[in-house]
Amino acid sequence: MKTTITLTTLIYFLLLSSTVLNSDQTPGQLPPNQKSEVTPPRIKNLVKPVYPQQAKRLEKEGTVKLQASIDINGIPKNIVALTTLGFGLEAAAIEALKQSTFHPAIKNGKPIKVTVQIPFDFKLDSSDSKMVYINAGEFQMGSEIGNTDEKPIHTVYLDAFYIDKHEVTNAEYKQFVDANPKWGKEQIPREYHDGYYLAHWNGNDYPIGKDNHPVVYVSWYAAMAYAQWTEKRLPTEAEWEKAARGGLLGKIYPWGDEIDPTKANYYDATNKELTPVGTYPENGYGLYDMAGNVREWCLDSYIAYYYENSPKQNPVAGSINIQEAVKDFIKMKSDRALRGGSWLNSKHSSRVTNRSKRAPTDTNPNEGFRCVKR
Repeated sequence: MKTTITLTTLIYFLLLSSTVLNSDQTPGQLPPNQKSEVTPPRIKNLVKPVYPQQAKRLEKEGTVKLQASIDINGIPKNIVALTTLGFGLEAAAIEALKQSTFHPAIKNGKPIKVTVQIPFDFKLDSSDSKMVYINAGEFQMGSEIGNTDEKPIHTVYLDAFYIDKHEVTNAEYKQFVDANPKWGKEQIPREYHDGYYLAHWNGNDYPIGKDNHPVVYVSWYAAMAYAQWTEKRLPTEAEWEKAARGGLLGKIYPWGDEIDPTKANYYDATNKELTPVGTYPENGYGLYDMAGNVREWCLDSYIAYYYENSPKQNPVAGSINIQEAVKDFIKMKSDRALRGGSWLNSKHSSRVTNRSKRAPTDTNPNEGFRCVKR
């Protein structure tokens, strides 16, 4: 994932004389209607911080504000962080400032020591982010021409959320099992899978050359644990369906009403196999494989007739709300919903409204997942 780091350079100068620069002022200028004999320090060399890997992986953004003394030689001293974003962001900003230099502040023609505040903006490049933002609002969920459990069509309001562009890959899942041995292939407790967990892996190593393939043979419990580790969660069925539609109204597939083998990896009676994420075109929201490749675990319990009286706002079957569904997930025993069809499923199963169910311990070569967050 490519990233950019914006340095909002010296937005605030807290000078000894209490002169403060506003955000629309240039370093070296004084606020209107305020006189001072102090010329603020100017940048000589401001070093760009290195975006911490953990923060990038978890897609953490934010502004780190540092306070420092700029001595008479323009060297930052006594650097402290005024924020607590964590994930190594403060440490990265401090290290960058230590390597930076300034032209010192000047008073009456002589360099002086001053105290300043300097913000560093850590921003992911949205065009290369691993998640897509879905606006809050209503959409029409379900289908009148599908299976019984897809009826009736009903209006659902969802709060805004982010959803992964791609299904979680083998390489991404390996980071999780390496950091959480309990969820390794040989260590996972038996009650959290059906005996085929990561069946295609060699121990905790995925098949050679399959790093960018969706991880499969993962139970709902394991998918939930991964999502929790990344500070995300599984999508509700409603979130998944809204995202899969890609902004289109009433269409059968993410691209329209006709199946298209160039747009999805579904079973069409030819030799098929799992493909790397992003192999097929994205939908209108910039999401990949919302039809085909692997069926994806959702947060909800599977309730066949849920649509007949589901809540109109942020529904999640089997729980009062999303927070309850996530809390103590390890104790859940009911069947869970899956969406999206797969390389082993027909075109009928690849429709955006199609619903499937499995026990939360179930693992299969065509079941994976993606995550969301708010």
